[in-house]
Order: sequence, then structure tokens, then C-alpha cells
Amino acid sequence: MNHQLLGGLCERYPEQLRGHLEIQGLCFAVAAAPEIPPPQQWMAWALISPEDIDQVLADKLAEPLMDCFKQQLVLMRNEQSAAVLPKECEFYPGMTLESPLSQWLCGCLLGHRQLEPVWQKAWQTMQQQEPEQAPQAAKELSHILRLLSTFANVELAIKQAAERGNPDLSNQLSDIALTLPRALQSYVKLSGTLAGYLPNQFETFKS
Repeated sequence: MNHQLLGGLCERYPEQLRGHLEIQGLCFAVAAAPEIPPPQQWMAWALISPEDIDQVLADKLAEPLMDCFKQQLVLMRNEQSAAVLPKECEFYPGMTLESPLSQWLCGCLLGHRQLEPVWQKAWQTMQQQEPEQAPQAAKELSHILRLLSTFANVELAIKQAAERGNPDLSNQLSDIALTLPRALQSYVKLSGTLAGYLPNQFETFKS
């Protein structure tokens, strides 16, 4: 299976490739974007230093990366975006940056940062065409990203919450984590709404 092949490549080339779960989260963000970039653009984001990659590894990566991306598309088209998180990506007290959930979310946020101009472009078009809806869309996206960032780096989130006068965040995280699947569904739904302002963006990737 190419899913296993991708994991094997990540283990074999740890200095060149991001972690397997990080790449899965990255592929989710790419698949969920209002406008999907061409493969040669987003595949480079799976690399720690794209300029240092050799062609042999690049050739090995292409198919499993594309399969990972297509898997995310299938889940979202079947309205299963709550199931995009791998089973091992669960919150537990004492999570670190190396924890599966943190790794996946770090990849997702990496992808979102790379694609932020696309989201911004779609939102600006919405703002021009339907200005009454744009503020709510921006507010919803901001809330989702804050939630994802919290579990991408729990230690930092707890520290920042304490500095803002909320020392109890660590006791609330287990309950907050239950909202992650719904947040991912909202992320996909919001992207779909914004995609309506950027027509024909999915045609290249129809299977």
C-alpha cells in the first residue's frame, strides 16, 4: 500500500522528509483548500529542504503523496471529514510536539500557512460580493485555527493561557479536544463556501 510506502520513506529519510503524520495533515490542508494548488507546488512542502532533494527520492515520493492527497479528497467528498484524523491522533494529558495529534495538526497548519493567500483571495471576493457574510466567515476560520493551534502545541497553549489569566486550560483540554472533529468538518465546509467565489478550481483533480 502506498500509505505504508509513504511511512517507510519518512522513516528512511528523516533528514529530508517531514514525519508521516505531519505529511498526512499537510495533505488534508491541501485537499481542503478553496483552490487546490498544482502537485509540483504542494508536494515540495512535504520536504524539510526542497532544494536539497535528489530526483530519485522525488520520483519515489510522487505516487504515495498523491495517494495520500486523494484519500483526503475522498473522505471530504463523502462528508467524512470528522474521520480524517488517524486513529492514533488522540489527545492525552502530557502531550508533546512528538505526539501523533500534534504532528498531524502541525502538518495541517503548515499547509494552511502555505495556502493562506488562497483563503485570503477567496475571502476578499466574498467580501466584495456578499459583505454581510464575510466577517462571520473570518471569525469562524480564526476560531478553528486557534483550536488547531492549541493542540498542535499544547505546552505553549497552556503557557499562553496562563499569561492571559486562564490557568485552568490544562483541565479543560480533554473536553475541548472532543470538538476537534467538528472543527475539521467546519473547516471543510467553510472552504467549500469560499470555493464558490473561485469557480472551476476542482476540475483539474476530478477523478
